[in-house]
Amino acid sequence: MADALSVIPASVLRNLSDKLYEKRKNAALEVEGIVKQLAAAGDHDKITSVINLLIMEFTLSAQANYRKGGLIGLAAATVGLTTEAAQHLDVRGLVKFNFYQLLFVAGITFKIGAGSK
Repeated sequence: MADALSVIPASVLRNLSDKLYEKRKNAALEVEGIVKQLAAAGDHDKITSVINLLIMEFTLSAQANYRKGGLIGLAAATVGLTTEAAQHLDVRGLVKFNFYQLLFVAGITFKIGAGSK
């Protein structure tokens, strides 16, 4: 994660966890640009460390705004990967963590089956 901390400015990390959506969104756009630059340079180790930072420090946080920032940051990182996303996604198209567990931690629930209310 030390690599990710050197790649992403502290202000971007701070804004990813802000209570205002606009600040989180702008920070996510910065993350997208950073990941695009890393992908163009072929620096896959740093991309992996950025993804791991977003997962471990944001999406798995107890604080709701951190989780929201982590999710929008992961989405932005995926967009930034463009054609190289397959190298950072597993075979099922999920980022290298249990996606359903992430949704649960983020507080996103859904019902499966016909007739669910």
